[in-house]
Amino acid sequence: MKNQYNQMVILFLALLFSTTSDAAEWSIKGQVLEKGTRKPLSGAYIVVRENEALTASSDDKGHFELTLPADGRYTLTAATLGGASPISIPIELKSGAAAPSPIFYLPSATLLEEIVVRADRSPDRVSKSVMTGTEMRRVAGSSGDPLKSLQSLPGVASTNSSAPAVRGSGPQDNLYYVDSLPVGKIFHVGGISVFNADLIQDFNLYSAAFAPRFGDVTGAIIDVALRDPRSDRLGGKLNINLIGADFLVEGPTAENQSAYFAARRSYFDLFIKQVEQKGVTLQVPVYSDYQGKYIWKLNETDRLTFHLLGAADALKLNIGSGSDTAKQQPILSGDLSFSDSYAMQAAVWDAKFSNSQNKFAVEHITSDFNGVFASAGNITITQDIKQLREFVRIPIAENHELGIGTNLSQNKTSINADFIKTTCSQFNPNCDLSSATREQLVDSFNNSAWEFSAQDRAKISPALTLIGGMHHSGEDYLGKSYTEPRLGAEWEWSEQTLLTAGWGKHNQLPSGQQISKKFGNPNLNHLLAEHSVVGVTKKLENDWTWKAETYYKKFSNLVLGDTTLNYINGGSGNAYGAELLVKKDGLSNLTGWLAVSLARSHRQNDITGQSFRFQYDQPINTTLVTNYKLNDDWSLGAKWNYHSGTPYTPVIGTTQDSNGRYIPTYAAVNSGTLPGYHRLDLRFDRTYVYNTWKLNVYYELNNVYFRKNLSGYRYDPNYTQKEEVYPLVIPFTFGVQGEF
Repeated sequence: MKNQYNQMVILFLALLFSTTSDAAEWSIKGQVLEKGTRKPLSGAYIVVRENEALTASSDDKGHFELTLPADGRYTLTAATLGGASPISIPIELKSGAAAPSPIFYLPSATLLEEIVVRADRSPDRVSKSVMTGTEMRRVAGSSGDPLKSLQSLPGVASTNSSAPAVRGSGPQDNLYYVDSLPVGKIFHVGGISVFNADLIQDFNLYSAAFAPRFGDVTGAIIDVALRDPRSDRLGGKLNINLIGADFLVEGPTAENQSAYFAARRSYFDLFIKQVEQKGVTLQVPVYSDYQGKYIWKLNETDRLTFHLLGAADALKLNIGSGSDTAKQQPILSGDLSFSDSYAMQAAVWDAKFSNSQNKFAVEHITSDFNGVFASAGNITITQDIKQLREFVRIPIAENHELGIGTNLSQNKTSINADFIKTTCSQFNPNCDLSSATREQLVDSFNNSAWEFSAQDRAKISPALTLIGGMHHSGEDYLGKSYTEPRLGAEWEWSEQTLLTAGWGKHNQLPSGQQISKKFGNPNLNHLLAEHSVVGVTKKLENDWTWKAETYYKKFSNLVLGDTTLNYINGGSGNAYGAELLVKKDGLSNLTGWLAVSLARSHRQNDITGQSFRFQYDQPINTTLVTNYKLNDDWSLGAKWNYHSGTPYTPVIGTTQDSNGRYIPTYAAVNSGTLPGYHRLDLRFDRTYVYNTWKLNVYYELNNVYFRKNLSGYRYDPNYTQKEEVYPLVIPFTFGVQGEF
């Protein structure tokens, strides 16, 4: 009995000590996040200072688990390879208390940040410039808007708006794509792009001889890529700058699904309602926009993407009857206003069939324009566009690929116009509004258009790739169709040197007014252009590259005014030049580029034989962009631009109409030249990093040496005196962004 009792006591004590020992062990679960962004950090090393044999590492979601032997006080230390100083967190373990869940916020590891792999979105390398949103966002004078920095690239002429004039073509001669979808409105009034700056991943600028898969324009292609929403956590950004504010919310919505939504509105009109100068009262313009993207990854190769884009502008002004403007053009005396809105919705299916990559898109675009122009009349235009797009890449063999694309569109347009009829064009500066006749047009019509493209890209030797393609397009409004060849070659002379060449024919529908009933000529032909380009790209050491190109463009079927038919195809032109881009990439403290363009561009009236400089002709254009990272918190940027004076048409005399109003007599088109332009902008960026959020601040000083760059002349009502006109330059801008 005694032995049985002793055995029971021993068993009880064993169970007691066993239970106590188990209870003393602690399982500590925590997480390692990047400081400022809360991004999970994998591979972080966690060690217990009191017992360095106790260690753990974080997984791909930043989670880690440690087993501690007993109650007590411990110090956990976390660090990443290549990161800053380790971070320590003290914890205390008490029986009966809950286990702590420490969260480490570590600065980003430099070594990890350097491992960046970015695949080019298109294999085509002929006459293409690729820029990331990050580097363009930091260009001084851009107010953080990447697309506003387009004019710092070679071949892009400086204009009074951000819409680029590229290699002898005008801003209206470009076509814009966003995530491979054609879009109509990409800039607000005043040149601000319609996108949240943080969403622009990169863009490709095709300056000439672009591939057959792109649509019909005679100028250039700007192909913008918006980044995907992040899928690891919910977050957002709030940005406030001098004239507007925007927000961005993004994150996962379900497994393999994520989304973002961004919106923006100007607020300058809330503080300054209107501005009056020389009898003209301007209501401060108002703009707004939004962007949304929803991604559903169906499997490893297929995904659905839903897109939302929208933008709107509104502007009002009053031209007083006693102002010089009203005396010159009495028909404009009174209230003028316009508003326009644009919206796009699209669904894109990216899929892989066998070895082929397929992209199928359904797109819907609506736009509305309403304008009231005092006694000149009013115009309302609405459009509803539906499009189906398909593009497939088919690998025929190793280093041999066939690309086939189709695009079908249906455009329903409604016009209600009671407006003066003018036939102004670049060929005729003498455009008197007040003496023009007035027309009424109420019309609604459907216009169908189609495109088919094929491109064969074959690497016929280890060094030489040949590209042959064809673009066929047509539309039933004018009843025109065109089949145009496109050719290209890429020769890798060495591992560091690439030679490229391209040639192609292109066409473009004339503007809406030029082909409308009553106001235009519905029997016009399309504008035509032939592009030729040769280039060389050289990679140097330490992330330096240089690229040189020479090009020639020939234009025909350009539209000029006609007293009988309103407009006719009676103009031609050419543009030629040479460009150099020297660029410093990489992760060193110094980055930037130097762009130098030497170019000439002319137009000719084929009816009269008159030849003149194109309105955006700038024979010399050079831009230097630099950014220097002083430390982890501060960076300094600068941009200096010089270009030759742009042409203008001088007034050389006057006549008087029956009412005694003076009508200007002009010299030859664009026979005058303004003085050369140059300007220096500076930018300072400051980053504050907190555990769970970041604060980014920038300051910009524009035109720091106060150069007075003449943009044109303003005449008195008699045209006997002229006043110099200078563009509005805001000397100081800023932006504050909170990132969560």
